[in-house]
Amino acid sequence: MDVVIVGGGTVGLCTAVFLARQGVSVRVLERRATVSDHPRAFGLNPRSAEIVRWAGIEFETDDQQRGVASGPSLAELTATTGPIAFPEIGPASLGSCPQHRIDRAALDLARDLGVRIDFGAEVVAATDDGVVTTVSGETVEADYVIAADGARSRVRELLGIGTTGPGVLGGHMLNVLFRAPGLPVPEYSMSVLRNEESTGILMKVDHGDRWIFHVPGGDPGMPVSEFQRLLRAATGVGDVEVDVISMLPWASTARVATKFRQGNVFLIGDAAHVVPPTGGFGLNTGVADGHNLAWKLAAGGDALLDTYELERKPVAQFTMEQSLIRGEHRELHWDFSAKRAADRAAVGMANVLVVIAGYRYDSPAVIGAEPLPSLEDLTLDGTPGSRIPHLWVSPETSTLDLIDGFTLVTGTKADGWLAAAAEVGIPVHAVPGWADVTGIDENGAILVRPDGFVGWRSVGDGTAADLREAHNRILCR
Repeated sequence: MDVVIVGGGTVGLCTAVFLARQGVSVRVLERRATVSDHPRAFGLNPRSAEIVRWAGIEFETDDQQRGVASGPSLAELTATTGPIAFPEIGPASLGSCPQHRIDRAALDLARDLGVRIDFGAEVVAATDDGVVTTVSGETVEADYVIAADGARSRVRELLGIGTTGPGVLGGHMLNVLFRAPGLPVPEYSMSVLRNEESTGILMKVDHGDRWIFHVPGGDPGMPVSEFQRLLRAATGVGDVEVDVISMLPWASTARVATKFRQGNVFLIGDAAHVVPPTGGFGLNTGVADGHNLAWKLAAGGDALLDTYELERKPVAQFTMEQSLIRGEHRELHWDFSAKRAADRAAVGMANVLVVIAGYRYDSPAVIGAEPLPSLEDLTLDGTPGSRIPHLWVSPETSTLDLIDGFTLVTGTKADGWLAAAAEVGIPVHAVPGWADVTGIDENGAILVRPDGFVGWRSVGDGTAADLREAHNRILCR
């Protein structure tokens, strides 16, 4: 099978790795000359972190504490959130890392895995049967095309796929990447600076002297002298010298594509959905799109591929709605403690952990799916359609690390399932404590899909015929 990915940003490159890991031939077409060194996002949430951990995409994270502080200058910051620390919900933790560092790591690994990556290859024509044409006139044919070409997706436009949602929300921002030797490093990763002369959001990019400053309503043609004046006024550091590297205008936007699949073309990431920045859900939702789609492409089958939209579009819609609510109630978003549960419920805000990892799939690729039980409580209990629970089975191995394609995970007295898995040819692991967290008996089992989601649950014993039938049903065969 041949897959072409249009777009070599974070989501496109990570998806290329996911596919190559599963034996799919991949080619990436990216219009830019190389990956960008100008980060638009910082860090991965715990769910995305465990996905890239599975894929082997390794990059350095920063030791600066994740958190938000605000004030009229760097010398007068007050913590808005304190350090952001999630409870352990998986084997990978939250880490601060600028987007370009993730891109470089994914690019290197994709190439090591044999992915062909063509920079300077802008797509100017596309059809829904898997044919794209580049600006140079090359026609590229593939079994499937994945559009990962961003919020202004050319592929989505060429196919006539519309979007729904509020669209652009208010004015635009200017994301300025610059060097400023000697600028004091705040305690927390994000500083919201606001005074009578200047307003903006300051973030450290790396261990050197590079920074990002988001200027509300900033002009992309702004002279360096004017930017330096705004930065000095915002930070209160009157003698800081800046070297502007690049400027990127952006606008907070909320919209979801009307369809995520048309023929042999799939939309992922910002091509499929754009969410406002509050919560940092955008990039992370795109990574999960690619992870969901990759195993289905590798497995094959038109009916199975239809479940990509059935599963991911509701998640995108839910995530967009939650981002909009957070934009109106930022104080509740940043304080996700149990004491604010009633306040969140009053405005329809889900606990951030539910948005990150608690969503559920309901499609023919899940047997016995159940709806999300709560917007407040993260419920990972082995219910079909949910991500499997995380347990440490050794000091460095989680239950999520056991998943290698379709995998059967059982209680400790499930000899029948061990024999059944051997007969069907599915990897199997008996895990102490698994029955306690998944609602099965010790002789029961859970069939886990390649993306770490529960496809089927058997409370008690069963046969190879039961397992084979469940496996085929999840594959929509």
